[in-house]
This record gives sequence, structure tokens and C-alpha cells, in this order.
Amino acid sequence: MDEIDASEECAPLDPRDAMSLQTSWLRSFLAVADAGGFGAATLVVHLSQSRVSTHVAALENALGVSLFDRKVRPIRPTQAGEVFRGHAIAALLELQRGVEAARSTLDNVVAHVGIGSYPSVSSAYLTLVLRELQTTHPGVTIDLHEGTAATLEEMVVNGTVDLAFRPMLPKMRENTLCHRTIWREDVVAVMREDDPLAEQGVVSVDDILKRPLVGNPEGSEESGGGFDLRNALGDLSGRANIAYLTDQPATLVALVRAAFGIGVINRLALQTTGTEGLAVRAIDSATAHRDVALFWTRRRADTAAVKAFLEAQQQAPLPPGVTEFPR
Repeated sequence: MDEIDASEECAPLDPRDAMSLQTSWLRSFLAVADAGGFGAATLVVHLSQSRVSTHVAALENALGVSLFDRKVRPIRPTQAGEVFRGHAIAALLELQRGVEAARSTLDNVVAHVGIGSYPSVSSAYLTLVLRELQTTHPGVTIDLHEGTAATLEEMVVNGTVDLAFRPMLPKMRENTLCHRTIWREDVVAVMREDDPLAEQGVVSVDDILKRPLVGNPEGSEESGGGFDLRNALGDLSGRANIAYLTDQPATLVALVRAAFGIGVINRLALQTTGTEGLAVRAIDSATAHRDVALFWTRRRADTAAVKAFLEAQQQAPLPPGVTEFPR
């Protein structure tokens, strides 16, 4: 028998067999292989058991091989099924990459993106970004999820949202995320206009420490409760008499107005509520500020939806009272 000359080129693969396969067949096949049965697979693909069986039978007929040993329980892939399984997974993943790559080339992206935010950013800034996004990419739709610094980080990491606005501090536990720092804003003191401290243009940390304090957000110190307040007071934060912590700027203002203490809050949050009858003063502290950033995961960085939102955020005007962070 003549040996094949290694220098000879083999005939190219004929794609017609593969082109006859349907992705729904592959999804059903993989669901059965992963779940160990046709009944269990229905919960994965949300199809009836008869439809799943029909998909697998059609795939086996097209391939000309049995993909499952149906004589054992739970059923398991045959040798042919195990071989084909890896190729099916790779094919679907590559197809998804192709879908996202094609979408990323469109001027008018049609995509969906999940955004995480917190109340002050949502009310004072996010609407500006969404208006820009609607103008440049009207095909992008948004799901909005609000939370605290800790829960927003978790949303990005577990994929609940694609991007999230969050202060840079407290530090993220997950250090592999991408981020863009957007602005710096002051943390300020809020008091009644008849308070003696209101006569000063700037209040000192020592003055603040003599009073009951109202801060945000709520929660334990370990979970980031009152972080802006504690951070603004620096090394002396352990001496603070924290009377109340709240997630709502309106509640903080109401407590200050009712003489329950001096409020310490970031300036943007304060702009979301009325401050009639109150005085807002800068704090003489090198740490009385916060930096706000936009976070996203590396695995989503190249998707059309994320790129569109990042572009819109960069073009949107910043809210009043903040300083653009140097790029």
C-alpha cells in the first residue's frame, strides 16, 4: 500500500454536513449530556421533553452515530458523544464571539446592558449618560440596579450588571476589574443656619468631633457604614459620636434640621434634596473627598454594549459641584 506523501495537501473539509446542523439541536444535546437525562435537560433549555428528544434524535440522524447510551441510568454520552461534545461547546462559543464581534462593528448597536448605580449618581448624573447613549446608540437598552458600595461590587463580579458606578473607597475586594475614575467631589458638613459653626467658612475636624454626627450610608463599620464620615475625619474617626447613619440624603437633612446632629455627606448626594434653613460648609481635612469611578469586568470589556456605554459616559457632561478627574 502506497504511503501518503506528507507534502501533499489534503482536500479541504466539506462544510455541508455542519451547515445542516441547528444550534437548537446542539443546545439540547449539551443540556442532556450535562444534566444526565432528557427530563433534567428540560429545566436547562426550557423546552418540553419531547422537543429535547426530537432535537437529539435529529442530531444523531444528521451525524449518523448514537450520541447517548440509553441502556444505563443516568444515561451517558457514547464515545462518539464525548468526542462531539467538546466540538459542540467550542462551536457555540465561537459563534457567540462572532455575534458579538459583528455587533461591535455596527454604528447603531442593538444590545442590552445592565448598569449598577447608587441614588445620588442615579438622580444627578446617570440621566445625562442615558440621554447621550440614546442619542448615539438608540438600540441599546438598559436595566438599572441600585445598591451600596459593597453590593455594587458584587453585582459586577457575578454578572448581574455589566458596569457599575461606585466610589473608589472603600477599596474593592476584587482587584481584577477594569475601572475609569470620573470625578472627585467634596465631603461636606451640614448644619442648621443658627448653629454657631455656620459662622465659619470652613469647619475643623475638632469642631465636628464635639457634636453628634449624622452620616451615610447605613450599616456596620465593617460593611462600609458611614464611610465618608469616617474617612473625612481621618485618624480621629474613632472619637466620632455617630448618632445616626442613613442611606437617604433626605433623611440625613431632616435629622440635621431637627437638631439631632451635624451631617457629614458627599456634595453630590446633598444636591438631590432641599437644604433650606441649613448651612453647608467645607471640612478642613485632607481626606474630606471621594473619587467616583465606573467599573466593569475584563471579560465584558470588548462587548458592543459596554463599549457604547463607556463612550456615552465619556461624552456626557458631569454633574455640577464635582471636579473632573485627570485622565
